[in-house]
Amino acid sequence: MRQWQRWSSTTIPSLIEPYLTYRRLSRNFRDVVNYELPQCNCQSSRRLKVLCIQFNGLKTVDLMVCPCVPAAVQLVRMGFFPCAPLGPTLAVSLPVLSLVRQLFMRTPPNISAWSESLEAYLGGMGYEVDTKGGIRRRFGNAYHWYCILEISLEEYIQQCLQGSAPSPSGPCPGLSSFQDPCSKKWPSEYLRKRCPLCFVNGLLIVSFASSSNIDAIVCIDACFTQKRRSGLQDDPVNPTATVFLSQEEIDSMENEVDSLRKKKPSDEEDGFEQGMRIPTSVLKNCNESFTAADEKRQKASTQFFSDTGVMALLCCHDRVIHLANMTSAGEKQHYALALIKSLFSHLPDNFHIGLLYDIGCQLEQSCRKWGFLKPFLPRISFAISVFHAFGHQWPCQLIYHPRKREGFGLSDGEGCERFWSSIKGLIPSLRVSGFHQRLFVIDFQVHYLDGKSLTGLGQWLLRRWNHCQAKKASAIKGLRKCGVDTLTLQAEWAAQVAVQTKPTPHKLITDNHYLLLTIMATQKSLENYETRLEELEKDLLHGASDMTSLNIQLSECHQKVKSFKQALQKQKATLGVNGLADLATLQSNSYLQLRMHALAIKTRIRDRLRQRKFELERLERSYRQTVSEQRLQNHTETSVKQREPGIVKLCTNYNNMCVQMAALIHQGKAPQGSIAPVLIPRDALFKLDVDDDIWQDAGLEDDTGRFPPAWLADENVRSGIRSLLELRRCEEEERHLLHERRMLMEWFSEEWSRLQRARQGSNDDLAYELDCHASALASLCLRWQTALRDFPSLHDENWGATNEELNSKMLISPLLATSGDEEESLDDLAFEDEEGLEVLDDELLCVAEEFALADEYHQQHGSPIISKQETL
Repeated sequence: MRQWQRWSSTTIPSLIEPYLTYRRLSRNFRDVVNYELPQCNCQSSRRLKVLCIQFNGLKTVDLMVCPCVPAAVQLVRMGFFPCAPLGPTLAVSLPVLSLVRQLFMRTPPNISAWSESLEAYLGGMGYEVDTKGGIRRRFGNAYHWYCILEISLEEYIQQCLQGSAPSPSGPCPGLSSFQDPCSKKWPSEYLRKRCPLCFVNGLLIVSFASSSNIDAIVCIDACFTQKRRSGLQDDPVNPTATVFLSQEEIDSMENEVDSLRKKKPSDEEDGFEQGMRIPTSVLKNCNESFTAADEKRQKASTQFFSDTGVMALLCCHDRVIHLANMTSAGEKQHYALALIKSLFSHLPDNFHIGLLYDIGCQLEQSCRKWGFLKPFLPRISFAISVFHAFGHQWPCQLIYHPRKREGFGLSDGEGCERFWSSIKGLIPSLRVSGFHQRLFVIDFQVHYLDGKSLTGLGQWLLRRWNHCQAKKASAIKGLRKCGVDTLTLQAEWAAQVAVQTKPTPHKLITDNHYLLLTIMATQKSLENYETRLEELEKDLLHGASDMTSLNIQLSECHQKVKSFKQALQKQKATLGVNGLADLATLQSNSYLQLRMHALAIKTRIRDRLRQRKFELERLERSYRQTVSEQRLQNHTETSVKQREPGIVKLCTNYNNMCVQMAALIHQGKAPQGSIAPVLIPRDALFKLDVDDDIWQDAGLEDDTGRFPPAWLADENVRSGIRSLLELRRCEEEERHLLHERRMLMEWFSEEWSRLQRARQGSNDDLAYELDCHASALASLCLRWQTALRDFPSLHDENWGATNEELNSKMLISPLLATSGDEEESLDDLAFEDEEGLEVLDDELLCVAEEFALADEYHQQHGSPIISKQETL
């Protein structure tokens, strides 16, 4: 611990200046630097022998060290990095560490494998490391603190660019680097660094959607595969900035949620809660569809894992804004609320956010019901992610689907899923990592992904623009084809939303609907048994060869008839006067019977399709392939295929009923104004797209009037509404992209201006580093300009630098790679005796976790617990 503190507080800050000098003299490790060892006559000086690792072998260096010239400073000036701050016995060449750093950005980090490979490589050259434990532990320390030095250097350069750089020998930049106060005029410097397209300083914030006030779009999601096992030793805090929220912020929000959340009596009548646009009955059904909405749902066992997952807040360009480490077994709301609150602490008071979340409807309901995020709630527009919309009720999709809701353009809200996929390689190593080392490794990977994303922003804008134009052309073609004017379509859409999101008169209406179906099913079963009883009595009169068997069947049949009559009597007693009248009307009208059965079948089809899509989603997003998970995946694939024929059969039955209902309407045997339901096409059965007919119950519910509205009965109006909404989203996306193109240009112009100001009066070492940064920026700008040639240009386009200036800066270092990418280290620091640890096998651990989750579930619900031996 003391060595860690010495690294953080003294050694790393003292190495920034000599490291800058070495980078300049070696031209970023391309040239050899001849360093003369200093001569010091201090009485406290001592001789130190250090083994140095290079690409071409090993060499031993004799140093004369003292407090005036520490060993770490001398080694860095020679081009090596020490494994310890005071008395290192091993040092590694800076180019070697730079290569490992670049490698571990792009592959899962593994210090043990790299150290063994290096030892074998050196052994092939005739070198031998004569230490009992090899070089793994010491190489891991040198690599880790070299990464810290690189981060500290970048933070120092950023502070120079901001015009407030401290002395290089001052305190090491730490967690406070990102905690800059938020200006009331524009987003904070932290957000500006997180995404140059969403948050730019010095600009008047103007909403880019004419009918919406959304200034930036973000998404939230949780991942329960990024876990860390319990029982591992703690490690010290790394002296670097982080995108993770502090535990204090998360605990504070959890306490606030607990204090605000109180039990309220449920209302008998369905209706709208304050500020909501869909009734509570719809929200209840959405809640039942999603495991994420159930905070008590166990998604990871706290018995085996100290840290159960990570929740992320990303912008619409898939760039991480904040992360939150999760320690609970379920997806608690306070994590999402803490992320949102932290985001707004960096935003001005007039900045509005569009928030995409798998259960955005549930989150908004909780905020309005309990008063969460009360100061920020008017500045948040909630929506649900596109690929999870199928799990929500249709009225919820009308309001929260980003393709239906104003202001979200063509954003899909799935950036978090892409982020989880990009860091899935870290899962195995982070399972056995120290707490702070795990956060450090994820932070490094986030910084690396930031660099990749920054390089490709120009191509990203062009790709989104082309996609938007293709969808816009299709929408315009659809509007022309429908032959209905825009004003009519807008009025019909408003009428459709008003009708399909209105609350039911009483919450028992849905219960009565299913009770009527149950009564009719009971009556049908009773009729079947009575018919069977008559047949058996006829056989008894005519004589039978096996009288004993016949008497047994008669007795069973009498018992069935008696039990069904009693059940029918009890069911009718619960209906009441109005329910009995509905039952009489239903029994006397074959059309109403068909309609009720068809609605029940269609509801069942939707539920089966949702279940199937959730299972397919699990297959598509398998991050790890252990033996047990591969077995689970195979089982899920088999189950999905086995269920498909049943779904197809339900669809066939439903379509047959629709044909019968159409025939009754044609024969005049249906109520006046009835319309035939739309058939479910077999080829589009499993898509569950937002505009599919599977969501529409036209013709299956009570009619709203004598004549059905155009949005329900006129196919031209229905297709026109879909095309109109798609056109509106495309127009919003156009405004988003044009706005973001300007933001990209303004961001570069501001960065270039900062660079020129910082260059004035800087010393040789800093000037060289700033020139390298200028070269990287120039390369970045030229790349963006090339990608945006086919993108509509701005009338006042000004990048802040001419092409001649950019090309001249490129000549300084034509082979320089783009800067801004950080890296990630292995978890080896917290576990220097990792080889001696006997860790549980992953497959057995997964099985044990499943049992733990099952036990917790049974204990909560009072169900009997099946023994593990019986299950196995």
